[in-house]
Amino acid sequence: MTGYTAMVYTDLLSKEIVAYFQPILAADTNRIYSYEVLGRYRDGDGSVKSLGNFFADKEVSTQAALEVDRVVRKYALRKYAEEARGEYLFINIRLEWIARYGSRPEEIPTLKWAREFGVNPEKLVIEITEEEFNAAREDYSAVLAYYKDAGCRIAIDDYGKSANNIERLASVSPDIMKIDIDYIHKSEASYHYREYLRALAGFAESVGIEVLYEGIETLKQLDICMSSRGRYYQGFLFARPQPSIRDAGADCSVFESASHRCVSAVQTDAGHRNSGRGAWDILVQAFLEENSFTAFADAGTDAGIDDYFSRLCICLPDNVIRVYVCNPRGYQISHNIERRPQGAVPVSGYRQKSWAWRGYFRKALTAFETGNKSYLTVAYRDVTTKERIYTYIRALTSQVFLFIDILRVPYPGGIENPYLPLERTE
Repeated sequence: MTGYTAMVYTDLLSKEIVAYFQPILAADTNRIYSYEVLGRYRDGDGSVKSLGNFFADKEVSTQAALEVDRVVRKYALRKYAEEARGEYLFINIRLEWIARYGSRPEEIPTLKWAREFGVNPEKLVIEITEEEFNAAREDYSAVLAYYKDAGCRIAIDDYGKSANNIERLASVSPDIMKIDIDYIHKSEASYHYREYLRALAGFAESVGIEVLYEGIETLKQLDICMSSRGRYYQGFLFARPQPSIRDAGADCSVFESASHRCVSAVQTDAGHRNSGRGAWDILVQAFLEENSFTAFADAGTDAGIDDYFSRLCICLPDNVIRVYVCNPRGYQISHNIERRPQGAVPVSGYRQKSWAWRGYFRKALTAFETGNKSYLTVAYRDVTTKERIYTYIRALTSQVFLFIDILRVPYPGGIENPYLPLERTE
């Protein structure tokens, strides 16, 4: 039995249980949007300790956790009212706690205390924290609906942590999604986690949910979260929890600088891609002018297509991985022409495969429809080698699209644009 379990009623409730407040910053204002309520207690030596481990302890009974949490919530709402705050207030509540009010939602303690202290429910964000609650949906849907009717917003915590999150997301229908803190910390060392953050943020954006990144402790984590997109940010990097909301300030300058870096990086990358696309246009156009594709298409045969694009491959920089050709429906009409030490080599097994499912194929079609003859993708991971590559796509005719996969490698001589072609080494 843990220490927390042993002292639930005999010790912990006899101590002074208080609420601390941690700021949450918003990307649209670069200022504090809200505060999250966090449980604390004062120990015998006067030190203040977190209740986080207590609430996470599986041996602590539901009733014990609820009793302690109610003290924290009531304290926080009173403090919020006394300090006359106008920001939002995040309050953590487990689904299993609110399910018991399914038939009598008007008795929900949080809203009763809000009315008692004169707190506008529209300033409350109810954060659902129980990830393994399996009660029937009707047990809590009425309560969540009551919260929403009162004007509260709903947030779901630790999204992505549990396999049943999508089902819970659909049933809860939250306004805000808090990304699991482990993913944010692990994103510093793993591109898998970085891409997962971007995927979660993209999913949230597509279904109309705002994203909150919590637990940010380093500038690198902040930059990763910013680049992944999301409106809200929280963590020790900006501010630690404080006993008074008035004193719970945040280092907004760090946040604003990161926001500027993110925008600048997007603009720089867009500029690099545009100039890189122009450089690849010149290389391909030079080959086409000396080796007319139209004349080849009119007089060539299937047997000659490999030779034509092998010659193109050899003329291109050394970081070109492969060349191939598709029709407008995405079906490959050539072999893969792959760069090998011995030269350009046709590789069979790819003809008539469809690449229309790739997102960049659709973006290239859009570019062609708007009058562009070429398109350059952002860098991505090759599904086979996991190397960072990008793809140049060129409309040779209305029926033939050229694809060039290019390895993104460190560039010599201080060249900063990763999308520019490497100079030939021979």
